[in-house]
Amino acid sequence: METMILECLLVGKYCEKGSGSKTREYIVPPSLVSGLYAWYPLDGGINDMSGNAHHGYFPGGSWPVTLGPTYDLNRSQTQGSAAIFNGTDQLFASDFTPLCNEDFSIALWIFSNNATNNPILGFQEAIGYNPGVQLSLNATGRIEFSSYFSFWDNSNLTLGSSSTVLSANLWTHLTYVHSGATQQGTIWVNGVNVGATSDMINVSNVTGCSSGSLPFQWWTGTPLNIGYGYSNPRYFSGKMDDIWFFKGRQLNIGDISTLMNLP
Repeated sequence: METMILECLLVGKYCEKGSGSKTREYIVPPSLVSGLYAWYPLDGGINDMSGNAHHGYFPGGSWPVTLGPTYDLNRSQTQGSAAIFNGTDQLFASDFTPLCNEDFSIALWIFSNNATNNPILGFQEAIGYNPGVQLSLNATGRIEFSSYFSFWDNSNLTLGSSSTVLSANLWTHLTYVHSGATQQGTIWVNGVNVGATSDMINVSNVTGCSSGSLPFQWWTGTPLNIGYGYSNPRYFSGKMDDIWFFKGRQLNIGDISTLMNLP
């Protein structure tokens, strides 16, 4: 038993308490290594297990005081292997701050207590300011990605939502894939492409994404808050599991399938 515990600590494996059997290996598949910024398994903590040491943290400052999420059964019914957010005061932060003119991807599992008006993640200058990026369940129960390219005049609001309506209390895999070339992205639900973003205002200003003083790199220097977003209510209610962030890479259908089939 002591040997098994030591192996778990040294190799970075999650071992089931009591039995000594290994139930989880923190090994990134070779096909997902390129562009990987962070992987948060949320197995009892908010550490990055990608090997890049981009660990989660509590933002502090102007952001709400929090002790972070608690932990419960994940989609495989493994105890303590999914983060629970109570919709009131639980969140954590990451320094994942992609540029609007670079490729990036976000993938995660959610189990939403509320099928509508449930923010998943987002970052902004400060509380109440317009969101640089937000991923949420909107008022109609669809996954929505939105971002402001320019803070001061709200120009280049990029907005898109899924064609499918999500159900509450059901594990669902979400992916957002962003193209730096077009400054737009696609939304995937359970491995199916179900929507795309488009510019809603001041399309002529989109060049500000890659030149000039705007768009402040979508508010670089501020945290990406996970479990917290711009719209009211601000806190996510439900569970999250296996959050993956990629910079400089657009995930394809094969990559998304790989992520969905990981234990």
